[in-house]
Amino acid sequence: SEKTGYPEEMLEPDMALDSDLGIDSIKRVEILSAIRERLPDAPAIGPEHLGQLRTLAEIARHLEMTDSLPSVAREAKPTLKDDKELPSRTSSIKRSGLTAVPLDKTTPEVEISLEEGSELWVIDDGSSLAEMLCTAISKRGLRPRIVRSSDALDLSTPPNLSGLIIISPPEGTDDRFIENAFLILKNAGSSLRGAAAAGGALFVTVSRLDGMFGCGDMQMLKDPLSGALAGLAKTAAREWPDVQCKAIDLGDFSDRDSMAAELAGEILRGGPVEVGLSEAGRISLRLVETPAVVSTGATVIGEGDVVVITGGGRGVTAATAVTLTEAFRPLLVLLGRSPEPVQEPEWSAGLADESAVKRAIIDHAEEKLHPREIEQRYRGILANRELLSTMDRIKAAGGRAIYRSVDIRDAASVNGIITEVRAEHGPIRGIVHGAGVLADRLIADKSREQFSLVYSTKVDGLRSLLSATRDDDLRFLVIFSSVTGRFGRVGQIDYSVANEAINKMAVAEAALRPGCRTVSINWGPWDGGMVTPALKKVFAAEGVGLIGLDAGSDFLIREISAAGAPVEIVAVAGDADQRKASLQPARSVLLDEAVSLNLTLEGYPFLRSHVLDGKAVLPMAVIVEWLAHGALHGNPGFRFHGFNDLRICKGVVFEEDTSCSLRVMAGKAAKRDTFYLVPVELTSAGKDGRSILHARAEIVLSGKLPEGIRSITEVPLPPYHPQNGELYDRERLFHGPELHGIEHVIGCSELGIAATVKAAPPPATWIRKPFRSSWITDPLVIDSAFQMMILWSFEKFGAGSLPCFAGRYRQFAESFPREGVQVVVRITAEQESGAHADMEFLDPGSGKLVARLEDYECVIDPSLKQAFRRNRLPRSGPAQMGAA
Repeated sequence: SEKTGYPEEMLEPDMALDSDLGIDSIKRVEILSAIRERLPDAPAIGPEHLGQLRTLAEIARHLEMTDSLPSVAREAKPTLKDDKELPSRTSSIKRSGLTAVPLDKTTPEVEISLEEGSELWVIDDGSSLAEMLCTAISKRGLRPRIVRSSDALDLSTPPNLSGLIIISPPEGTDDRFIENAFLILKNAGSSLRGAAAAGGALFVTVSRLDGMFGCGDMQMLKDPLSGALAGLAKTAAREWPDVQCKAIDLGDFSDRDSMAAELAGEILRGGPVEVGLSEAGRISLRLVETPAVVSTGATVIGEGDVVVITGGGRGVTAATAVTLTEAFRPLLVLLGRSPEPVQEPEWSAGLADESAVKRAIIDHAEEKLHPREIEQRYRGILANRELLSTMDRIKAAGGRAIYRSVDIRDAASVNGIITEVRAEHGPIRGIVHGAGVLADRLIADKSREQFSLVYSTKVDGLRSLLSATRDDDLRFLVIFSSVTGRFGRVGQIDYSVANEAINKMAVAEAALRPGCRTVSINWGPWDGGMVTPALKKVFAAEGVGLIGLDAGSDFLIREISAAGAPVEIVAVAGDADQRKASLQPARSVLLDEAVSLNLTLEGYPFLRSHVLDGKAVLPMAVIVEWLAHGALHGNPGFRFHGFNDLRICKGVVFEEDTSCSLRVMAGKAAKRDTFYLVPVELTSAGKDGRSILHARAEIVLSGKLPEGIRSITEVPLPPYHPQNGELYDRERLFHGPELHGIEHVIGCSELGIAATVKAAPPPATWIRKPFRSSWITDPLVIDSAFQMMILWSFEKFGAGSLPCFAGRYRQFAESFPREGVQVVVRITAEQESGAHADMEFLDPGSGKLVARLEDYECVIDPSLKQAFRRNRLPRSGPAQMGAA
C-alpha cells in the first residue's frame, strides 16, 4: 500500500502484481527492496524469483519460509528514509570501443565433452552447411539432428538433449526466426541444464555478419539482424553458467567443407563467449578504452533543423532533448506512447505523494475502479506532468518542441507524422532513438508476448524511423543501446537480443549513410529515468556506477560530432574494466597443478556406491574435498574455511575397467579482508590432449576459523514417511551402502527438509591411498544433504534432482563431529526444472553451527528416475556393488 498508493482495503492476497496491480519489473524491485530493508533476515528475493512470485500471497509465503525474524521486525513500522535522501553514485563516463583480436593458437584450450550418444539439435532453415556440420559432429560420437525453427516448437524436447545449435538462415534472418529461437531455447532449457549436471551441455548461436561481429574494416554486414542471436547466448551464459554458451559469427570461407569442420570444432571448444570464424582465422572481441571526444565547437546541425527523438520526452530522453536544445537550437519532434500533454485537473495538480494522487483518482472516478485502472491513470498523470515539464524546459532553453503520440512500432503511423513534419518544417536532420521497455523475467518464465514487446519497441521502432527518413540527408543518427546487449544480464534476454540487433543495424546503416554520424551507444545505467532509488541500490551492490543526466547528455552531444569514430560505443560510469571479464576466455588466471590422481574403481571403491545410468559418477561432495586439498597444498598453515561459486561444468563419469586421470589446479592465494582466496579447477585430459574442465570454484582459507551464527532457526516440517518404508530403495535414492548417510528424516514440506546424518568413515575406508588421514570437510555429510534434496524434489514434483552449483559454503570447525550432524534445508526458490536452497549443518550435542551452504542449486528432471534405477555397473553384481 505504501509503495503503490493503493488503499490497504483494496489489496487482496490473490492479486497478481502485473495483471491486477499493474506493477512492472522496476516497481517490483522497489517494493521488494523495501521489504528486504524492513525484514533483513527474511529470505532474499532476487531476479530468479520474479517469474515465480506472481501474487501478494506468493510473496508472503516466500517470506514466511523462516521464523527467525525478530518480533520488532514483524510488528514495528520503521520510519523509511525519503528516496530523495539516497545518495547517487555517479562518476565520470568511460568510453570504450570494440575491437577484434586474433585468438592465440598457443593458448591451451578446454574441450567441451558431451556424453557419447547424446542428442544435439541443429536449428537450420535450409542451409547446405547443416548437413556437413552434422557429419563433422557425428564423428565425435554425438547424434546431431537438423530441425527447422518452425517445426521445433511443435516437437517434444528429448530428455537426452545435451546441445542446441541455432544457425541463422542463409537467406537472411527475420523477426519470426529470432522469436522462434528464443522459444526453442526456453523449451530446451530444462533438458540442457539436466544434461549439464549429468555430464555436459552446450548452447551455440551462429550469426552471419562478417566473421568479426561487425568490427571489420569494411563494416559491410551480410545479415545484420542475425547479430541479435548473440544476445541469446550471452544471457543464457549469465542465467545458466553450467551450460557452455557461445556466440559464433561466421565469415567467408572458399571451401564449405573446411567451414563445416572449423565450425564443428569451435562449437565443441571452450573459451570466450564470442568467437568470430573466417578463413583468416579465429577472433574474439576486446573492449578498448578510448579517450573521451573533445568538443570542437563544430555545428553539426543548424538552428531550426528538425531532430526526431523517441522515448516520449521523459526521463533520460528529456535530459537529452534539453541539452540538444542548448547546443543547437533545433526543432525537436518528440515521439512517445503517452497522449499529448494537457492541463492537469485541479483536484490532482497540487498533489505530489503517490498515495494522495491515487486516493484522489478513486474519489473523482465516476465508477469503481480496479487497481490496475488506478495504476494506469496514475501513470498517465505522471507522464503528463513530465511531458509538460520537458516542454517548458526546452522553451526556457530557447528551443521549440512538438510532441506526437504514436506507437513507434507502427511504421505507417510514424511515416505519416514524419511526412507531415517534413512538409511544414523541412527535412529531418537528426534522430535519437531512445525508446525502450523492460519486462524482466528469467528465460524459463518469460512469455512470447513479453519478449515480443521488448524486442519490437527497439527493433521495429528503429525500422520505422529509418524507413520514414530514407530520403532525408541525416547529419546524425544516435541509437540508445545498452550494456545488457554487450554483456547479457539475468532476466533480460529480450532486452539483450533487441539491443544487439540495433547495434548491428546501426553498423549496416552507417555503411549506407557515409555522410551521417551513426552511433549506437551501449549505455550503462543512468541516474534517472527507469533507474529508481531501489534500482540504484541494486547497481550499488553490483559495483555499478550511474551516469549522471547532465554527464550523459553532454557525452551524447560530443559523440554526435565525432566524425570517423566507431559505430558501436560502450559508455559506463566508473571503471570499465569491470565489464571486460565477460569477454575473456573462461580461464583468466594462471593455475598450476597442485595434485593429480588416476581415478579407478579399484583405487576408489566408494564410487561403486555412486552409479547413475550404469556408470560411476564422482560425487560433488568429493570434488569439494579434493579442491580444498588442492588449495591447501600450496598454502600450508592455513585452515579451510569454505568456497565460493562451485560450478560443476562436466561430471566425471566412467565405466567398469576404465580410468580417469584428474588434475586439481590451483592459483595463487589473494588476500581479501581477513581471508585468502584461491582459484581452483578440476580437469582431465580429453581427446587430442585438450583439457576438459569438470569443476571450478574459489577456495576460502583463513588463519583462524570464526564462530558460526545460525540463520535457519526453524522451518515448519511435518513428519516424513519414506516410500515403501525405506529411504534407500533405488526408486528415489540410487546411492549404494557406502553413501547411506541419512539416518532419520525429521520432517519434510514444500518449505524444506531436515534430517540426522552420519559422519564419513576415515578416508582409508573409501580410498586405497588417500591424500590425508582425515577429511577436510565431510563428504558423506555433504552428499547426504544433496540426497535430502532428492527426497524433497520427489515429494514436491515427483522427480529426481542432481546438484549443479553451490554459491557459498562456510565451515566453522576444522572437522565435523564424529557422531554426525543434523542438517536443516530451507528452500529459497523452486520450479519444476530446478530449485535453490540454503543448508545448515548443526552439532547435535551443542547445537552449534558447524557449516552453512548458501545458494545450493539443483536440476530437477523426470528422466532421472530411469537413471536412478540403473545404479549398478553392468559387470557388477550385488556382491560388488552392494544392493542399493
